[in-house]
Amino acid sequence: MDTRDFITALGGYRSVASHLGKGATTVHTHMQAGKLPAAWYDALCRLAGQKGVAMPPRSLFTFLALGEGQLRDTKGAAA
Repeated sequence: MDTRDFITALGGYRSVASHLGKGATTVHTHMQAGKLPAAWYDALCRLAGQKGVAMPPRSLFTFLALGEGQLRDTKGAAA
């Protein structure tokens, strides 16, 4: 599944834009680029559930990828 397949399954970029409260051009641009903003993930998962569409893979979104060794141990850190 790519961004175009996912957005199409949700009813197209205009429908998705309406559900997100975004402009159609904004959604279309991200769809064309092949990555959707991570901030949209929860809303699009809910929309997928409502429409009976498979949940999107996280790889379609711009989540930050942490490499090995980049996670810091926060045990004992001052609050």
